[in-house]
Amino acid sequence: MPDADPIRASFPYLAQCVYLNTASVGLSWAGEGAAAAEFYDAKAQGAGAMGAWAARTEATREELGALLHVPPATVDFVSSTTEALNLLALSLRLGRGQQVVVAEDEFPSVVLPWAHLARGGVELVRVPVSRESERTRLLCEALGARTRILAVSHVHWRTGTRVDLVQLAAACRAYDCRLIVDGVQAVGALPVEAAVADAYCASVFKWLLSGFGLGFVALSERLAQELNPVVRGYSNESPSRSLRYGHQNYPGIFALHATLGYLRSVGWQRIHARVAALAARGIGALRAAGFEVLTPEDAHGGIVSLRHPRASDLVRALAGQAILVEDAAPIVRASAHFYNSDDDIDRFASALVGSLRTAGASRATGRLDPAGWP
Repeated sequence: MPDADPIRASFPYLAQCVYLNTASVGLSWAGEGAAAAEFYDAKAQGAGAMGAWAARTEATREELGALLHVPPATVDFVSSTTEALNLLALSLRLGRGQQVVVAEDEFPSVVLPWAHLARGGVELVRVPVSRESERTRLLCEALGARTRILAVSHVHWRTGTRVDLVQLAAACRAYDCRLIVDGVQAVGALPVEAAVADAYCASVFKWLLSGFGLGFVALSERLAQELNPVVRGYSNESPSRSLRYGHQNYPGIFALHATLGYLRSVGWQRIHARVAALAARGIGALRAAGFEVLTPEDAHGGIVSLRHPRASDLVRALAGQAILVEDAAPIVRASAHFYNSDDDIDRFASALVGSLRTAGASRATGRLDPAGWP
């Protein structure tokens, strides 16, 4: 990637380690703290600064609209992906006999907002996914006449599989059900056409490199008209259908606005291409070494996952070499962003093989001799 050194210089932590865990928490760039502090400097004027807060909020909404390819007016801010999904589940008022379809191995925040609806007779259909290459097809086939909601992660949190939202949206239209998407592992890592979904939501602390306590949700006009919010406040008094019930995280919005501007200056196409290339390099290197890679070559985002019976031991061994990845035992999950280098990926793959050799692995496939481990 051109200008790689100046980019890495904006992320000082990279001088200390190989950081391959953006899917857990993205690194802050050098100017983000000052951007958040700008809000507090403005707040010295008290209510006199509210116009500036509102203007920055609208500008951030416009940045997100452009990134998601949706009208900015359809985007609203929440505290997290989890809050957005819970507000949606509470506000859609599903009825007895209706179904919500999810993958059996979905992230808890995608499943649990709907699970409590079983007390009212709503059926939660959990779809087993035996092969990652079949994830999209299996979800489509699980829909039926009683399905009201399909809730899905755009990129799966453990396996790194990217579902085909266009196919899922077409299947939902056939049954007049609503497609609700958790995009937290996608936005910032890959191009997103959020308009194909009825609701697309995400937090901003991963691939968008911003802070905690802030997320967003983009709603289709159809779904927005169907909402009957349960959580209400001065911002959404009845008959409003808005999910926003109070103040927003203005310091977080200030930081997000600056970060989106920084990322735009790097170039979204360049960022997305770089993430895709690094993931492909990782998949190729790990497969060449004989590891069981779960992430499909033709349907990935920025996450690369391998299954191993001693995943936790491997993650600890990598950490001892200043290579930081996620322990999702029995899965080792690596996630490179645009600030990573080809050398980061190669060091990761080489260190994995070296750790197995040191531990007395019987083969590079990852089948270990347990007695070889301390």
